[in-house]
Amino acid sequence: MMSPLPDPTVQKTSEFSMVDESLLQIETCLLDHRRVHLGVAPDGRVYLRVTSFWPKEAAQHWHGPYSDRQAAETDFRTRTQPPRVTRAQITEASRRGEHGTVEGVPMIVLRHHWTGHLTLTAYQLEGSKNSLVMRPCV
Repeated sequence: MMSPLPDPTVQKTSEFSMVDESLLQIETCLLDHRRVHLGVAPDGRVYLRVTSFWPKEAAQHWHGPYSDRQAAETDFRTRTQPPRVTRAQITEASRRGEHGTVEGVPMIVLRHHWTGHLTLTAYQLEGSKNSLVMRPCV
């Protein structure tokens, strides 16, 4: 059974206000329809946070440092795309009561790869031909 505690492997920095003070520039932009903050440190490394995820205290952590903006955006997209699950995972989740349908959308309880918390999320069935559309940060 999964622990309700955050995943310790999720790369986060210390409290966001401490990082805010050390950043030279913070830019707000849209990345895959989510408002994100990109911060640049004096040494050129980049940090990224998004405040639209729940719980807020997990979402507001800065992630990084990244070598550049592209690395930050790639990590964000990788961690926030719909998870790919197998039929075996669906069967096991159903047995535990962690799989169902919400407003016609199949959902499963999984650990969110950005916040590290358990969440009910839509998914893609492993082997399906649906592809994700990547949009540039605008």
